[in-house]
This record gives sequence, C-alpha cells and structure tokens, in this order.
Amino acid sequence: MTTSPGTSSRAEKRLEIKATIFIEIISGRTSAEGNVIMCNSLDVSANGLQVVIDDDIDPGSIFRLCVDLPRVDPIFLDGEVKWRRPDPDSDSFRIGFLLFESDDSDIVVWKEKVAELLAA
Repeated sequence: MTTSPGTSSRAEKRLEIKATIFIEIISGRTSAEGNVIMCNSLDVSANGLQVVIDDDIDPGSIFRLCVDLPRVDPIFLDGEVKWRRPDPDSDSFRIGFLLFESDDSDIVVWKEKVAELLAA
C-alpha cells in the first residue's frame, strides 16, 4: 500500500487500498436497484474514501458504508458523497465520500486502522 500521487495538496495522507465496499442507501437519488450497492475502493484516508462505482450517485447523498478489509472485521461507517466524476478507465464513476463522526458507526476503529496502515 502506498500513498496516492498528488497528496501534497491534501490535508491528509491517503492510502491506495483495494477493499470491497457495500453501500446501503439511506437518502439521495441513485440509479441503483435495491438497497445495497457493491463497489471497490481506490484510496482511503481517516476521514474519507474514493470508490469506483457503476451507478451515478448525486453529491450530497448520504449512505451507510461497510468496508471489508482482509483480516479485519467489517467496519461500518456513515458517509456523504462530496464529489463524482467519470472514471477515465471505464464507463463507471469515481465517487468521493466524506465520513461522518457518528455514535452508531465504527469511525474510531476506522481511524485507528488507517493510522496503523500509515505507520506500516
């Protein structure tokens, strides 16, 4: 795992981590059928993550996320879509999530895991 190129202008370091992300629709418009969307991460930070997804999701939409990392229990997070753009390598979209501090999520576990991975 490495930090993403171009991170010097960002406030946080990002890690290139390929994880499976399950997105439960809470609010917002999406073209997804059903209540859960499965996608993959491109990179993550303590307060956000970037995914590649087939569905076009509007910025401002709020979702419950489940991050499935190897050798770690599933981590449940709440996040808002802050931006979207076409994926240059496919017909999919790149979506940027801002993660929320919420009592019913595993945000503390997430931040600890990201800090551990950054220190490695």
